[in-house]
Amino acid sequence: MNVLGVDLGLRDCGYVLCEVRGLQVDLIKEGQIKPDPKQPLPHRLHDVFSVLEKEMSEYKPSALIVEKLYSHYRHPTTLGVLAQVRGVIALLACQKGVDFFEYSPTRARKSFLGQGNADSQRVKKMAENVMGIEFKSIHTADAFSLVIAFSHAQKMLKIRKSICLTRS
Repeated sequence: MNVLGVDLGLRDCGYVLCEVRGLQVDLIKEGQIKPDPKQPLPHRLHDVFSVLEKEMSEYKPSALIVEKLYSHYRHPTTLGVLAQVRGVIALLACQKGVDFFEYSPTRARKSFLGQGNADSQRVKKMAENVMGIEFKSIHTADAFSLVIAFSHAQKMLKIRKSICLTRS
């Protein structure tokens, strides 16, 4: 199945399209959306929406994965902006009939690195080692770690279902 992982951001929104088969994850495409900061907020949100809509129309992912929102108490405005980006992406998933998943950054990094408190630079380095390519940014690497968390969660779901079936 094709999936779209998105690292939320209004200045720099990273995304990856991947093919997921069990725990096997193959990168199809990575990209960054960098809306013009001089534009009003609705135009920047539209930029994110239109790029991801185009990618979804072309690659037809079955799932869209984003990070759960978190903001430091010192930066409450950041949470409001990210919530708007997340809302636009959730709307896009609904319009396209795509399943919507979210994972905390800690869970994604734990799935990928075995350590939930790793920084984005370590995530990028690991993604590059695993895939044998250089990722465009820490944002696309973070999006890739979300896809890894999704593949692990889907694998565990299948295992739980098979255990339940054998017990019945």
